[in-house]
Parts: sequence; structure tokens; C-alpha cells
Amino acid sequence: MKRKLIFNILIVLSAAGGFLSCSDTWLMYDTSQKNKLYFSDGAQSLDRYLSTEAPFALLDESVKELRQTVPVKLLGMVADHDRTFEVQAIHDTTTNYTTGGVARELYDAVEGEDYTIDKLIIPAGSVEGRIEVTVKRTEKLKDKTASLVLQIAESDEFQGVPRNVYRILISDGIAACPNWWYHTATIQWYMYLGEFREEKYRKLLELYHGIEELNPSLYAEMVEQFGENIDNKTYINKNGVVTEIRTGFFHNSSNPYKMAWNRYVLSPLYEYYKTNYPDLETYGTYNGTLGTGWRDPANIY
Repeated sequence: MKRKLIFNILIVLSAAGGFLSCSDTWLMYDTSQKNKLYFSDGAQSLDRYLSTEAPFALLDESVKELRQTVPVKLLGMVADHDRTFEVQAIHDTTTNYTTGGVARELYDAVEGEDYTIDKLIIPAGSVEGRIEVTVKRTEKLKDKTASLVLQIAESDEFQGVPRNVYRILISDGIAACPNWWYHTATIQWYMYLGEFREEKYRKLLELYHGIEELNPSLYAEMVEQFGENIDNKTYINKNGVVTEIRTGFFHNSSNPYKMAWNRYVLSPLYEYYKTNYPDLETYGTYNGTLGTGWRDPANIY
């Protein structure tokens, strides 16, 4: 009995020591330390060089500006009021950039000429914020690409994470092949889109945008998932998993809009070219997963 009582006393003293230890740890936290902000694409590492594109090439000439929302995340304490922060544009040490088979010379974007920055806000009670950037269409973009490299600037309340930057590449002129379509399709066959051609790319987007008139609610869902010009980097698959938009995403078995892509975009695109340009490509020749032509999307199942 005495031994049990001693054992119980030891447990109480041990627990009390643990509470004191936790309390000491909390008291040791430096509340004067600045909160950190960083750009993130969902990966765990904060030390990342993130890059995205803002192309004008496929847009009507009347479109002179594009809005870009750059997400930022908070590493620190939330507040009960909206907070603003600061960013700075830094020099891009890259001199040339190639995307989708198109090589361009880079130059540092100039504020007021190539872009403007509007809102830099961390909303009250939130650990996520945004930077509202407007990029501008200029004549220089016909043969060069403007590079805007943003970095969180230190202010009274916030500081950035070392080597964490966000780059926006602003371009026009020749349309580059997107990452979900082989730009080398002339030698590397791709079954449901055939060879990449700029005019075919425009026709594909025309059909995609046409869904808005045929099925407005479906179109709104697809734009949310894939972007207005199929320019999102990811979408949510049937299993609720964030999935990269890459080659073959149209007919991926886990794509919840697989049949919509086929009905409204892929099949009409195929029939349009087969009817109007019968000698442009080889249509419908394939064998299993290999082939020498543009496979009929009717074979999607």
C-alpha cells in the first residue's frame, strides 16, 4: 500500500514537471520575431524557385492586359485585421528561355511598362494571402519574353524566406506548345491531338470556350478545374487527388471530365481537321498504344 502511494506521488510530481517544462517552452517563444511569408505550390520545401507563364499569343489583339494572382502563405501568427506586405522585383539571371519548342531572349520586366502590382494582402484570421499583378501586352513581347521575379521584401511586420521567389514570364508572338501536348509530335506521335500546330491550338480553345454557350454550368466547372485557357497546373481527379495537367490528361481514367473533353473538344477538333484538311495528317492509323497518325477520339473509353 505504501509502495503504491509513493508511486502515485511520483507520477503527480512528474506530470507537474512536464507542465512546467511546457510552460517554460512557451515563455521562451520570441513573440517579437517577425512573421514570414513565402510563395508555395503545395510542396513541403519553402526554399523554392516557382515559375509560371502569362502568354498573350492565343488571345485576341484587343486583350492588352492579363490579371495574375500570386498566392503567398504565412509562417507565423494570424491577426484579427487585414495586413499588407511588400515585395520587390529582382534581376533574372537567366538570359534565354525555351518553352514548348519556342526559344526567347529574356529581359527584366519594367514596372509601369510591363506590369503593375495592386493588392498585397493577408486577410484577417488567415494564413494565406495574395498578390494581384496586372501584366501588359507590349510590342517587345513579339520576339522577347519579359521576366518578373518577385521576392518578399522585409517590412516592419514581415520578412521572406531565403531563396524563395516567384517568376512570371510574359510573352506574345508565336504560341508555344503547352506541356500537355508534345511539341515534337511531328516525330513523336500523340494519339488524341495529333501534331501540334498553332492554328489547331487556337481551334481547340475555340471549341473549349464554346462549351459556355452549350452547357454554361459545365463550362464554369471546367474553367475552375483547368483554367480559362487550359492554363491551370493541376486539377482535382475523381478520387479528390490534386493531379498535374500534363500529356494525356484529357483521357486520363481518373479525370471526371473525360467524356466532356471528348464530346465537346477532342472529337469535334478531329472531325473538323479530317473534313477540311484531309491530307494534312494521317487520321485514325494506330495499333494499340502506338501509331503513326492522329487517333480518332471515338476510341476513348
